[in-house]
Amino acid sequence: GDADANGDGKISGEEAKTEMAAGGAMKMKAGEWETKITFNSIDAKGLPAGAKDQMMAAMGKGVTVKSCLTQEQVDKPGADFFGSPEGSNCEFQQLDRSGNNMKVEMTCKPNGATVLASKMNGTFSETSYSMTMEQKVSGTPMGDMTMKGKIDGKRLGDCPA
Repeated sequence: GDADANGDGKISGEEAKTEMAAGGAMKMKAGEWETKITFNSIDAKGLPAGAKDQMMAAMGKGVTVKSCLTQEQVDKPGADFFGSPEGSNCEFQQLDRSGNNMKVEMTCKPNGATVLASKMNGTFSETSYSMTMEQKVSGTPMGDMTMKGKIDGKRLGDCPA
């Protein structure tokens, strides 16, 4: 359901944590996880064509990260799961879960001028997830940029000792 528990039109960090902690069909299994982030489109009017091509070549290959998800993180997930760690100045506009589907819309202001607006939509299970993503970045020296891509995660097994 909708994470805006008090109906004020905003999703606070506490409301996001409460919604994520509800678990349900999306409760992920503790262990070692591999996450791959790939971008299939970059629109950056302020970048020269060569620089845009280089960015697309690098980001199109994707970035793969392995991490260990502890039982505590599974039992009490926070908003940081979506890249909103404490102190990152992020606000959720949408955090809706239904069954194993999730829609997330959030805006982060990591410093004075830069604004990152992200929209994610996908499915979760206890051993995998897949989300499409659109991220708009504004307030950078290179101008505004829109990137579209995908985030795929899968459980590899138990965490290494």
